[in-house]
Amino acid sequence: MPLIPLMFDISDKQVVVVGGGKVAERRIITLMEYTSHILVISPTLTTVLQELFENSVIKWCKREFRDGDVQIASLIVVATNNSDTNTKVLKSKPAHALINYAEDVTAGDIAFPSILQRGKLTLSVSTHGASPGLTSQILQEFRERFDAHYETYVDFLYECRQRVKQSNLSITQRRQFLKEILSEDYLNKNKQREVRTWLDSIT
Repeated sequence: MPLIPLMFDISDKQVVVVGGGKVAERRIITLMEYTSHILVISPTLTTVLQELFENSVIKWCKREFRDGDVQIASLIVVATNNSDTNTKVLKSKPAHALINYAEDVTAGDIAFPSILQRGKLTLSVSTHGASPGLTSQILQEFRERFDAHYETYVDFLYECRQRVKQSNLSITQRRQFLKEILSEDYLNKNKQREVRTWLDSIT
């Protein structure tokens, strides 16, 4: 079945990662940007994960996986190099939880795309494992196209949208204004300053 791209809040969700190797490390580095509730089940950890544990960024249960370990999870990441363990985790998944199965993404519920974050702007790319090289290539094109200026620019667009909603402009005028500031000219901070001055005059 094809996977639908979704964005959802996991900030208060419990994530259980089974495995402490490089694959688990990559998943955790992504996940820690979105939640602080990460528990790792593994006899060992990579150096990076060990440091995260020592700094209380993640929790660690230092042992092999047991069937009951994922009952508390909203999201499960299966990332060991042991197929028997991976299968055991998959069979133990509670009905309410989603699972990322690194060994075979089609056996799980979710896949991890490659992500580019620019403040409120999030871009993600996935080929569902067909070509990691193409994914990397497209992501690099995104990095070049949407550079660091876009973080403040998107904040500027958000501010403009909120302020113009409070103005006396007609719906047609609001739409025209919001369309106009999508021009790359408004990546320029001086142009943004001009717009803010104008907004001050009408709000």
